[in-house]
Amino acid sequence: MSRTDRDIVRIVESWLEGGVTQLPDRVLDAVERQLPATHQRRAGWLARRFPIMNNTTVRYGLAAAAIVLVALLGMRFLPGADNIGGSTPTPTPSAQPTPTVEPTPEFPALGTQASLAPARHAVPGFEAGVTVAIPSGGWSSNDNWVVIGPRGNEEPDGMAIRFYTAQFLYANPASRADGFVEVGPSGDDLVQAILEHPILQAAGPTDITIDGRAGQMVEFAIPADADMTSAGEYLLFSDATAGDIWGWAAGQTFNLYIVDVDGERLIIDAFHFADTPGDDLAAQRAVIDSIQFDTRP
Repeated sequence: MSRTDRDIVRIVESWLEGGVTQLPDRVLDAVERQLPATHQRRAGWLARRFPIMNNTTVRYGLAAAAIVLVALLGMRFLPGADNIGGSTPTPTPSAQPTPTVEPTPEFPALGTQASLAPARHAVPGFEAGVTVAIPSGGWSSNDNWVVIGPRGNEEPDGMAIRFYTAQFLYANPASRADGFVEVGPSGDDLVQAILEHPILQAAGPTDITIDGRAGQMVEFAIPADADMTSAGEYLLFSDATAGDIWGWAAGQTFNLYIVDVDGERLIIDAFHFADTPGDDLAAQRAVIDSIQFDTRP
């Protein structure tokens, strides 16, 4: 390519690469000055005479000739024909797959013994919509509101978590015939009744929070010399839905987490025995801390 060719290419390309579609007069003048000044006679139809054109027409012709020349020399003027006079089109984003929501499994039906898979499980029977995360390691259930630890729920080293409401507190753990202690409707009412009970000898309360809901925890154990019913039951509560709630072994210790959830008084009963390992107690507390309430309107 000659020096003149390169100059033409440089002039035209410097304007057209920026997206300009019409060359200004000063660029046309520059292109005209770079074209060869020597007239060359060509053969055939190119030697014909044409009517005289005005100066503007000549200028546009020169510009067109310069563009054709650059194209023939293989130079790239524009990034792409689609970009002339506009911005680069935005690619259409590909559709994202909709995540699959796994249903929350419920506990086994009432009276059914079954293992609990490591997952978040729904505890049926509560307006609060209770769910709990079960870890790996052999947890199970033998009711629709009981979570049993890997070592079982019996003495000397078992533990479990029970979920229930309670309308009544037994006056005497050894006798149904003695009736109930009067209890108000709130969680605080039940806590106060337990602390004032003449036989339970509970300690507390301790302020707790479960899934953002404030509550209280009280603790008591079945004494070594405790009187029980003829069936070996240490009666605690009664409820129209859950029925009777009781303990069954001397030294059995109960941590009762009591919380009001939109008007429903819920008791989370975490019990253990004297030889329950510390690691199991920590796992029990982690399950309690995982509890969530999906309240419904």
